[in-house]
Amino acid sequence: MSNIEKLTILLKEEFLPELEESLSELAKYTQSWKATEEDKEEFEELKEMKSYFDNVMKDLSNNNLDEDAASQILEILEEIRLD
Repeated sequence: MSNIEKLTILLKEEFLPELEESLSELAKYTQSWKATEEDKEEFEELKEMKSYFDNVMKDLSNNNLDEDAASQILEILEEIRLD
């Protein structure tokens, strides 16, 4: 399986759904009086991350991503998972 195929599957089936769920939960929480500035910053960072990976998905759909770029993004995703 190519890196492009691995990346597509990982983003569609695992990473983006989890990210959307986290965003949804944080969106509700950041609207409460308990939310700290740090919570709000984390929410903004997750929104930026989602936007980035939505663009990656567009590039994958349009065949605008090569194997090397896909490999680098897979490495980034692995680092994110370890955090």
